[in-house]
Amino acid sequence: MSLHLDRAVTITEPPHAREAPQTDTVLPASSRIPRMTQRERLVQAIHAASVQQRFLALLLVIFLFKGIIIAFVFPPYTGHDEVAHYAYLQILAEQGRIPLIPDLEEWRNQYERPGYQPSFDRMSEEFYFPYARYTTSDWFSGHQIVAYAVTFEDEPYPSGWVYTGNHPPLFYLLLTPVFWLLQHTSIETQLYVFRLVTIPLGMLTVLFAHLTVRTIFPRDRFLAMTVPAFVAFQPQIAYEAAMLNNDILAIMFTSAVIWMLVLGLRRRFPLWNCLLIGLFFGLAMLSKSTSVTSAAVIAFAMVLGLGIRNWRAWLPRGVVTAGIAALLVWPWLLYMGATYGDLSALERIEALQWWNYGGSGEGRSIWSMLSDPDFFWERWRETWGAFGWRLIELDTVVLRWILGVTLFATVGLAVYAVRFLLTQRGIDAAEGAGQDRGVAWDQADPTLAIMPWQVTAVVTMGVTCVLAYYAILQFGTTFSLTQARYYFPAIVPGAILFMLGVRAWFPRTWLPYVGAVTFLGLVGLNLLIYTAYVIPYWNPGV
Repeated sequence: MSLHLDRAVTITEPPHAREAPQTDTVLPASSRIPRMTQRERLVQAIHAASVQQRFLALLLVIFLFKGIIIAFVFPPYTGHDEVAHYAYLQILAEQGRIPLIPDLEEWRNQYERPGYQPSFDRMSEEFYFPYARYTTSDWFSGHQIVAYAVTFEDEPYPSGWVYTGNHPPLFYLLLTPVFWLLQHTSIETQLYVFRLVTIPLGMLTVLFAHLTVRTIFPRDRFLAMTVPAFVAFQPQIAYEAAMLNNDILAIMFTSAVIWMLVLGLRRRFPLWNCLLIGLFFGLAMLSKSTSVTSAAVIAFAMVLGLGIRNWRAWLPRGVVTAGIAALLVWPWLLYMGATYGDLSALERIEALQWWNYGGSGEGRSIWSMLSDPDFFWERWRETWGAFGWRLIELDTVVLRWILGVTLFATVGLAVYAVRFLLTQRGIDAAEGAGQDRGVAWDQADPTLAIMPWQVTAVVTMGVTCVLAYYAILQFGTTFSLTQARYYFPAIVPGAILFMLGVRAWFPRTWLPYVGAVTFLGLVGLNLLIYTAYVIPYWNPGV
């Protein structure tokens, strides 16, 4: 005889009892095991979660609500390139193709013919007033007319062309179904919805920051809480996540690559890890071409993590990773090569941007930018403020305070490196005295990265930040509009290094209080920026 309980548990009686008459008996409702409600399950999950997990959940909720506020505080299309991104999305969703950047010579031949009619892909006329003024000069003539061409030094140039046409299509493909749902609403309504849809990409970036630092420092509560908090409250990351642009998608996928790399360093890059690194890198490349710097980071981490001379280990893993990324990216590269003759179309864009470096066509050297205090200061302003087309600049005093704290953390990072070297010498000495190296590691300061793979992970974070800054310098050699947001994909490595530097200054018993001050300081910085600068800029009477 069997008794059937509510949760599919079956109780079977001994064999001698089977001779008795067999009847199924169902327990009365009063004795059944009660089902938990959704609220009870949530409460149980909260109680079971660690302090770090609860804090992460709080950060994600705050980031979500902050993103919603940002999406509506900034007027429509005031974010950088939002009009251009919309034009790309509109052409892709309505015509099923990628907008084409015009060839200057071909366009001029058409322009000089009688009865010229603009036939190149360009923004809709409904954007010219008032939104076209939030674009580059080659889009908007500055006059209250819909311009199809502008003249510079007696030479005509097309106006209103879609200068995002060389961007990979992934971001726009993701938003195409949303566009179809909203195509009969106003362009303002559409934009607000697009902004809201991209906020979860920023939330995922915060999550990847948590996963990355927990992988490198699994026993460090201070870093587990302050690193994702730094990412969540860095003003420009939240801003990027609440605007219509593909930067946040590239930031998110690059952050996923960084997480997979530190996992690979810890586990010596198993096959599944290499496949995921290639997948995320390929998706990052399909989000924005500036993600190409991740290739060097991946190569560095694999070679150093597996051993420079151990090419039999890192070469096949590198081939697998590159192969997965290539499978994703090659159709886009094939299209760009066939359409523009190069993989970036930057030569065509440079020819069309008559205002670039004053029309001289001569850029700057990397050293001239690297050694220029004004160049650095402008990038610093864009890192913490500016918002979009450099409309809102923070006060110099605020920026200097932030710079002072950053220098404090930078020196602390050097202190951290010295502590590591001293600890390493102590471990080597213990090993020389006959103590097991693993025991020596266990007895060392757990807040230090002392395992070889941890050291490689921290060094990889530094290499990522250096390459990210080099990318904006390289872009600046040709284009005068190089911007700080081009190194935002390195936000997670930057946050890890920053908080490592802060932590190095304080004894371990102080860290809970330092973490609380850090969190409150980040919250206060955001409140200051929005109440003293952003909101008053758009609402002068407030």
